[in-house]
Formats: sequence, C-alpha cells, structure tokens
Amino acid sequence: MSHLKMKEMDIFGLGNPLLDITATIDDDFLKKYNLPKNSAIIAEPQHEAMYEEVINKYDIEYSAGGATQNTLRYCQWVIGKNNQVTTFCGAVGNDYFGKIMEKKAKTDGVNVKYMMSDEKNTGTCAILLTDNGMNRALCAYLGASEKFDKHFLLSNFIFVEKARYIYTSGHMLPVSADSVMHLAKHSHELGKDFFFNIAAPYVSHKCSDKLNELFPYIDFFFANSDEAMAFATMKGYPSKDMKEIAKMISKEPKIQYKNPNIPNDYKSGRIVIITQSEKPVLFARSDSNQVKEYPVIQLKQEEIKDTNGAGDAFTGGFLAMYISGKSLDTCISCAIYCASECLKQLGCTLPKRCNFTP
Repeated sequence: MSHLKMKEMDIFGLGNPLLDITATIDDDFLKKYNLPKNSAIIAEPQHEAMYEEVINKYDIEYSAGGATQNTLRYCQWVIGKNNQVTTFCGAVGNDYFGKIMEKKAKTDGVNVKYMMSDEKNTGTCAILLTDNGMNRALCAYLGASEKFDKHFLLSNFIFVEKARYIYTSGHMLPVSADSVMHLAKHSHELGKDFFFNIAAPYVSHKCSDKLNELFPYIDFFFANSDEAMAFATMKGYPSKDMKEIAKMISKEPKIQYKNPNIPNDYKSGRIVIITQSEKPVLFARSDSNQVKEYPVIQLKQEEIKDTNGAGDAFTGGFLAMYISGKSLDTCISCAIYCASECLKQLGCTLPKRCNFTP
C-alpha cells in the first residue's frame, strides 16, 4: 500500500454534505418516530414532520456535517487548515444553508466542490441526543445530496487525479453507486489507497449487492461494532465474536493489482479497523491471523457532551497520520485522540487546538 509524504490536496472525499441539527430530546420523542438509540437511518415519509417538531420543541445547534465531510474536516484540523490536503465533493441545494455550509467547510481548510441543485434543498441530519449525550439517533434527510451524479464527479476529476488517497462512506451507495465504483476502479488502476467507512448498519441491509461489488477494491475498511455485526449478518458469518468478524472481513476476496511497474504484493491486502465505543479498537489485516487491540481514552461521563461524529473524527485522525507517512500504530493513536476530543464537543465541531504529538 502506498505510503508517501503528503502533498497538497492529497485526499479526495465523496459524500453527502448535510446540515446537522443537534438537539437533546426525551425517549418518548424517539418512540414517537420509531428511532432506536444509536441508530442511523435515512428519513422516510413518516419522519417528515419530525424536523419541524424538533426545531420548535427543543433547543437546537446547527453545524456543517455529513460523515465524509466531517472526516476531512478533522483530518485538516490535525494537519492544519493552512496546509490544504483535502478535497470534498457532494451535492447541496442552491440555498442559504448550502452557502453557509460551504463557508464553514472552507474555514476549516477543506477544498469543497459542491454540485448545486435547484430541485431540492440542502440535506439535513437530525442528531437526537438522550441520556446526557451518551446515546444518539441520527435521521438524515438527504435532500439535494441525493441528486449527486457521476457527471459532476467527472467534471471535477482533476481533483481525483491529483489525490493519492480516496475516501468515501457507505452513505454514498444508495445515492450514486456508479460514482463510488468509478473512484474504486480509478484507485485500483493507479495504485491509490481506497478507504471506505461503512458508516451505518442499513448499508449492509439495503445495499448488499452494491457493497459486495465494491468490496474487492477496498484497502482500508472502517466500521463500529454495530456496523460490523450488520455486515457479518449480511455475509452469513458463523461467529458473533467481533475479533473473528474483523479477521473474516479482512480476508474477503480482494482484487489483485497487476501493474508490471508495481511489486506483486502491492494492494493485495486489506486492513480492517473496528471501533467499539469504550472498548479497545480492533485492527485486523488480511496477511495475519492476529487481531491487535488498542485501548481507547477513558473519559469521565461528565466530559462526554455528544457521541455524534466520533467515528468520523476517528477516521480523520487516522488519515492525517497516514498521509504524513506515520506508522499504523501512530495512525490509530491519532484516530483515538481525535474521537475522544470530538466526544467533548457538542456536534461534530473542531476543538480550538490539536495537541496530538506523533
């Protein structure tokens, strides 16, 4: 796998840019809209009234969001926003919220290339917190983000060609699977590392065919334990032990790289990283039967303000160290640091200062 010193716009990310609407609510509200704690779903017709109700009933915090965009924001936070290493592509509405989100992302150092849609408003994500922020339910109204199409990606392909690392999440599979596959095949043909965060359990349940088609191209696979279990169920794995699941995911069939100018073992393997909340992070790779465990930072309950975005921050920290040429151990250490810092914030917001030392 490629591992060179970073350069400008080294990472290209594709995702759904969403305006986050964060509120602390009660259990009855979740039950009313059939939203389990710690779930992540795409809004259905029965959820349409929820957004207006939550805005009118509870105190609200707004922030720029969307899984991939958040990851790139945290990556830039670690690297420093004056050293622009990320480009993000997605679709927003031609509206006020879209303009605000673009301004916020650029302030964080991300080079955003938004496709503007006149058909739908900028997408939103309701982040519903319970139990003093310890649990959260996400309900995303994709809005304009689901209008993204491959033609816009191709019209901005200069940024893909410039990047050496590609990052996307499972949220893009129901939106523009052909765009994701195009990026995966481009990565494979040119020897670029392809990072994929499955992002939510529904991806395995509702996008299994697309996910199975994509999987042989994935070099780095990220998931939390719920997402990994959903994938294991979809694949019919015989074990429910998370370490065994990590090993089985790493050993899923992988397309071999066949460029005569690249060593035979290049891009032949896969790395799987599974987060488990307060339990250790699991690390598995296809060329080993061992699963490494990395203890996470144990925060006091009063330090945790919001669990939303911690997984996005985790991958952002990992990417920042990876493109800097650091060891995989250092990548995971930085990932854990970023996740713990995100937990201390309301919403997926960036702390004022990054104090991580490689």
